[in-house]
Formats: sequence, C-alpha cells, structure tokens
Amino acid sequence: MQPLAEKIWRDDRLPALATVTDADAMTPIFAEKFHAALARLEARVESCVLERIQHRLGKRCRLLYRLNLRNTRGEKMDQWFLGKLVRAGQARRHYETARAAGNLQNGLWQAVSLWSDLEMVVWTFPNDPDMAGLVKAADPGFVQAHIEANLAAFGLAGNWRGVQTNFVRVKYMPGKRCVLRYHARLQNSAGEERALSFFSKTYSDGMSRFHYEVLQQVYARLRHAIDIPRPLLHLEAANTLWQTPWEGRPLMAQLDTADWEELFPRLAAGIASFHQSQCEQLPPANTLERAFDSAEEDAQMLGWLLPPCQPHLDEILARLKARREMLLPGAAESPVTPIHGAIRLEQFVARQHELALVDFDAVALGDPLYDVAEFMASLQYLEFTAGHSRQRLAQAAALFIKSYERHVPWKLPPARLAFYAISALLSKMHDTMKNLDRPAMAKRDAIFEVLADWLQAI
Repeated sequence: MQPLAEKIWRDDRLPALATVTDADAMTPIFAEKFHAALARLEARVESCVLERIQHRLGKRCRLLYRLNLRNTRGEKMDQWFLGKLVRAGQARRHYETARAAGNLQNGLWQAVSLWSDLEMVVWTFPNDPDMAGLVKAADPGFVQAHIEANLAAFGLAGNWRGVQTNFVRVKYMPGKRCVLRYHARLQNSAGEERALSFFSKTYSDGMSRFHYEVLQQVYARLRHAIDIPRPLLHLEAANTLWQTPWEGRPLMAQLDTADWEELFPRLAAGIASFHQSQCEQLPPANTLERAFDSAEEDAQMLGWLLPPCQPHLDEILARLKARREMLLPGAAESPVTPIHGAIRLEQFVARQHELALVDFDAVALGDPLYDVAEFMASLQYLEFTAGHSRQRLAQAAALFIKSYERHVPWKLPPARLAFYAISALLSKMHDTMKNLDRPAMAKRDAIFEVLADWLQAI
C-alpha cells in the first residue's frame, strides 16, 4: 500500500506536492511570502490549516489554506488563500492570466502572487479565478447597499441605514461555491438599532438565479415536512443568493454526544416526510442514469490512480451495468418524489430535538431511494473519515431503514438501493483520493469490503 500512496502525493510532474500539502511546512513559507502584509497588520502566523485539496495526477493541484493569525494586541484573525500548483514552467503563464483577468481586490494582502520556487499561483480571498462574483459578495459596502435597498425582505420599513457590516467565512469550495455569514447593524432616523444576520451563497456557474428560484419553491412547498431556511434575495451582479440563518449547530458536530437510537429514526421520519411532499415544479432527475454515469466516471479515475484495484472496479461496473439493464424497464414504476440529491449528515443543522435541512443545489424530482442510499453510504463512510466503528454505524443504518420503511408506502428493493449506494461509495472513494485524505486512503481495502457487501444485493 505504501508505494501506491506515495505515487499519489509524490507526483513526479508536481515535485513540490509533498511540500504544499504539508500544513506545518507551509506555515513559515506563508509567513515569509506575506511578511509585508503581516507587518502592516502587526500580526504573526500561528498556524496554517489545509482545508481542501483537489489533485489531478500529473496535471495540477488546487489547495485551500487558512492562516490563523494573532496581532500584537492578542486578537485572533484568519485569512483564506487559494493555491494552484502546476507543472514546471507553467506558473508564470497562469499568474499573468490571473492578473489580466481583472476584477481583483487588493488590500493589505496582494490579490494574486507568483511563487516561482514552488511553481504555484496563490490568490488571496475573496479573489478566485473562477468566481468573479465573490469579490462583490464579500464586499461589506456592496452588501450594505443591498440591505438598505431591500429592507422589506428583512421585515423592516422606514429609513434604516447600515452602521456596520462584516462577515464570517463558513464554507468555501474554490472555483465552485462559497458560503459566508453576514452580520449587519442598522440604525433608523429615530436612533433605534437593529441587528441582522443571514447567509450568503455565491456560485461559479452563473446558475445562482436558478438555484434561488428552486429554493423559493422548496421553501414554499416543502418546509412543512422539515425545517428549511428561508430564501431572502438574489443578487445577479454577484451571482449570489441570500438566505435566513437557522440557529443551531451542525449535526456532525453533535454526533458523538447524540443518542443514536433516538436520532436516526427521527432523521428517517423527516426524510420520509420530505419525500412524500408535493413540489411538481422541480426539475426531473433520471437517478438510475445519473448514478451509473457517476459510478463509471469515478471507477475510471480510481482505476487510473490505483491500477491494482482495476479488476475489482471492472467487476463492480459490470454488475452495475447488468443491473441497470434489468432495472430500467421497471424504472417507471419507481416512485417519483422530491429528492434532496445530496443528503448526508453534513446537510443537517440541529438544536435540541429540532432539525433543519440545508443545501438544495441538487434538489429534483426522482427516485427517493437515491436519497436513502446516499444517506446510508455517507453514514458507512464515517468509518473511514471519522473513525466510528463499523458495527455501530451498521446499527444506526438499520435503525434508519426500519424507521424509513414504516413512514413510506413504497418498498425498498434491495437491488435498486444497492445500485445507488455503490455509486455513492465510489464517488466518496474518488473524493478521498482526489483530496489526498491520507487516513481514509490507508483504509481502501476496508472500503472495498463495504462495496463487496452491497454488491451481494446486485
């Protein structure tokens, strides 16, 4: 196993990969590269955290870093940086392209930097080469102006003006999406003050209006089934939507202290209620084809990264293809309901016994078993990413399925459920390799054991 692992994070065409994926090694490098900005801030780098990696073997690697800083007054700060590691001799070209693109926000930090010694280009947040709207979405002045122009969306009337506006970084997927939480303080002509809080979600694909309109439908038609934060505004100029906060904590952060025998039946009941709601305006999803296409693509990439695993992957794909041909004639008999499309524990927020569901970018009308299988596969994968025991996760999955079956009128054919679950697991395994998740990579034999268990139902 070790030679295979070394092959992946010691990419011959990206010789600096081992360095840039080592957060400890990058801490003094960031301190040296940005010494001028740090001096102006009167701050020092306490640590560097590597939050995301997207590695394409032999081609490039995108990395999201968070620098934790502390100034001379003892105040803590942080800043995000997007690094793009490329092959020898290519960094300057990428750097010049980034500078020529414009729409860069320069401040204390340089918007985009060339690190020739590492063959890497580094963007300072909110600069992102694939998300032009992010500079506006993260601009407190731009945000404050849109709050003042849309007071009714916040339940306000009269003459209110922004006094202070700032944000907290929540989730950033470079080149794809970024979630910020804004806090604004307003004051009216009578001197009264009001505090506002909301989430901002920026996209890279020009689809923010589509996502906003779908979210409006989901909120109007499905919130009786499960709590859903309310959409507030769409900002065309920033390719961004705003949404109300749902005060709680991520369910994943509470998993270790939760009562699983109570939690998973409750999750199943909520998902079952969501699936039995009506929202005919949602886009249709051919879930069988989506799952097979995803499995085929992920298996191809995994076979390239892990040649010794190719025979196992070929067998899995052959079984999926045969089963798809058998399932397709009966696909019309499958229930068609609202589905979340990416339902995992990470998509739930909890406060005491209340739950809210977030992130509806993949919501559609499709086979509800697609959601059920995705949830179960993501639950199983916690063995490899969070260290939970397989036995306890299996018990949780059994509780979930038993409760879900009690709350829906349709059956859960094992073959169709397994078809979707295998596709979901292959996707997660590919993400593990692409993100250089070393602990999970070391457990790939165990991942194939879980895949083999599902394959028995195909």
